[in-house]
Amino acid sequence: MIEIKKLKTVEEFKQTFEIQKSAWGISDLEIDPHFLMSRVQKYGGLLQGLFIDTKCVGFTYGILGKWQGEIFFFSYMAAVMREHQGQGFGFLLKKAQREEVLKMDYNIIRWNFDPLESLNAYFNFHRLGVISSEYERNIYGVGDSGLDKGLPTDRLLVTWNLTSKRVIKKMEKKESKIIEMIPTSKIGSFKDKIAYIEIPRDIRSLKKNNLNQAYEWRVKTREKFESAFRSGFVAEKIVFSEDQQRIFYKLTKKDDDVESD
Repeated sequence: MIEIKKLKTVEEFKQTFEIQKSAWGISDLEIDPHFLMSRVQKYGGLLQGLFIDTKCVGFTYGILGKWQGEIFFFSYMAAVMREHQGQGFGFLLKKAQREEVLKMDYNIIRWNFDPLESLNAYFNFHRLGVISSEYERNIYGVGDSGLDKGLPTDRLLVTWNLTSKRVIKKMEKKESKIIEMIPTSKIGSFKDKIAYIEIPRDIRSLKKNNLNQAYEWRVKTREKFESAFRSGFVAEKIVFSEDQQRIFYKLTKKDDDVESD
């Protein structure tokens, strides 16, 4: 039996430890402690777990946030055990988080993630319908372990507008991947209304086999995202080349209605 519910007991909070290590490969020192989770759950945050029978195999963890005068919900963590990934559990968790946050009277959820992680990018933009116009450099320092090891921890801050037509549509139906003929002139160029930023298909394998090349991707895409956002672009989609061997963020000028589709 699959069930999503709020985490309540110390034992339930502690079940997230193995999930954190499995999903991100982090060390024990970097695990979020259960005593903090219990206080967050009591005082305005939200922790939900996905249980198969009595075992928690995934969770979301969020707090209230305020930035530039706006109050919203900040999704701090979302993770599924490695052996249970690719089974739709991540979507079920985010859908449940959305429903609960709406009950809390918040319409916006934000979170940050590594823009080079193509699977996460596809999930966030294509499956959930987030958008982004903010890039953060090396927010946790160069990674010591896990998925971040050896690279600056750059992040995209994404916005999930829970009541937008765009997001409601994503919740109702799983859409096919977007395949486009991508003009070379629009890759990394921000002179027109539409632009594209390419990322590697598998940054994790690249980091294992060629860390220098992975670092070059980090620096190159950092410059592109920062330039795009300074120029008034919003990242709104993940698209694939016609041969499906290359993957890109598709960006649109802010004065276009990026919430309409």
